Amino acid sequence: MHAESGAEPTRRPKLSLEVARQIVQTMSDTGMGPGDRYFPEAEAMRRHGVGRGTYREALRFLEHQGLIVMRPGPHGGPEIVQPGWPNLASTIALLLQFAGAPLSSVLDARTVIEPGMAELAARNATEEEVARMAGDLAAIERGLGSIRAFATAYEAYWQHLAESSHNELFAFLSPALRAIVNSAGFVPDEPYRVEILARLRAVHEAVAARDAVRAREVMCELEGEFGRRLRRGYPRQIAQVLAWSDVHSFHDPA
Repeated sequence: MHAESGAEPTRRPKLSLEVARQIVQTMSDTGMGPGDRYFPEAEAMRRHGVGRGTYREALRFLEHQGLIVMRPGPHGGPEIVQPGWPNLASTIALLLQFAGAPLSSVLDARTVIEPGMAELAARNATEEEVARMAGDLAAIERGLGSIRAFATAYEAYWQHLAESSHNELFAFLSPALRAIVNSAGFVPDEPYRVEILARLRAVHEAVAARDAVRAREVMCELEGEFGRRLRRGYPRQIAQVLAWSDVHSFHDPA
């Protein structure tokens, strides 16, 4: 049957992409998880009804997505791994670069999203998660004099806050957006690190008190001040179009 005049022809997905989708579904259906190996190549090719070239192309796609790693050797092959937020950061940055989006677009998104994340954390965090974040804040305080120590503890705090929202998307999205903003190389000086700690403690107090409204408010204040500082101090970087390569090379928090 011919397509109607003016209608877009229906395009079949590339076969290797279809096989990649089948592989992921098979992993799910059979209960495979991180650390498990997929079927041997000959068995997988029979299962999916494709040749070696198509099957290996499907594996390369999944490896690029961060779902598998290829292990060498006679007992090697595709091993399932857990994709993480760096995979999401990479995809977002690539899309935004080709959209011509400036870094400010991600900063604006953070300003909108992270207050909601703090609100959910106040509603959903367990006592163990609240205690873990308190430990992160203590580590941030100990590291105030060292940007490396500060950054490590700071990154841990934000990851734990995102996880304590008990929303899986936030656990990936929040650190991904932070990494993209940080790709411009912002480094807070020690006085600002002290201010950041005070603001994070205000967020933590609201979360620990289960005060969702207050948690949203103080996170809005934190993100608002962060945005103002970046726009004043780094106007060129904020207006610059995102570079995918920068996100791959910079993962420290700012």
